[in-house]
Amino acid sequence: MAAPGHKKPDLSGSRPNPNNGSIVLLLSLFLLLLVFFIVLNAQSVQTAQRVRTVLVSLERSFPAFYIDPRLREPADPLASRAGTVFAVQRLDGLGNLFATAIAVAKVDSVTPGRLLEVRLPADELFLPGTADLRPDRIGLIDRVADALLQNRPGERIELDALLSIGPAGGPSQPPGPVVRAGALARLLIADGAPADAVTVGIERGAPGAVRLLFSLRAMDDAPGGGRR
Repeated sequence: MAAPGHKKPDLSGSRPNPNNGSIVLLLSLFLLLLVFFIVLNAQSVQTAQRVRTVLVSLERSFPAFYIDPRLREPADPLASRAGTVFAVQRLDGLGNLFATAIAVAKVDSVTPGRLLEVRLPADELFLPGTADLRPDRIGLIDRVADALLQNRPGERIELDALLSIGPAGGPSQPPGPVVRAGALARLLIADGAPADAVTVGIERGAPGAVRLLFSLRAMDDAPGGGRR
C-alpha cells in the first residue's frame, strides 16, 4: 500500500503486449505472400509474351503452317484445329500406332496437321487369302476406330481406305480388294467409328497394297476431302 502523500507508480506501460508477436508474424506472412504473387504474375506475363513471339516466328518461317487464332488466347489452350501444333501431334499419334504395330508400314505426313498417309500390304491387316481381320490386328483397329470417334469441338478425323488393284484391271486373287475394302469399313463401323468418317475405295497400283489417308477437317468442311 502506498504511503500517504505518495502516488502509486503506473506500471501499465512497462509490460509488453503478448499479441504484438502474432501481429508481426501475420504481417510478415502477408508480405511474403504479396511478394510471391507479384513474382508469379511477372513470370506469367513474360511466358505469354514468349508464346506470342514463338507464334509470330512460326508464321514468318512457315507461311503455309496455319496458327489457330485460339492458340493466342488463354480461353481455349487445347485447340487442335487442322494445321496447328496440336493437330500435328494428333495425326502423328495415329501414324505411330501403325509404325509400332506393323514394322513394314510406311507413314508419311503429307500435310502436317491436315493429312497423314499410311501404306502397308493388305495381308498385314487380313489373313492371307481371306477378308478376315488378323487376330493380332484387333487392338490396332480398336484404337483407329476410337480415334475416329473422339472428335473435338469443331473438328473431325476422317479415314479414306484405298485398296489397290493391278494396273491392267484384270481379276485379282480372291477375295479381292473390293471385298476386303468392304470388310474393313464394316469392322471399323462395328467397332464404333462414325459411318460418315470412313470411306473405302479402289485405286490403280501394286496389287495387295493398302493406302490409308487420315485427314483432320473442320466440321463445316465437305466430307471425303482426304482422298488423293
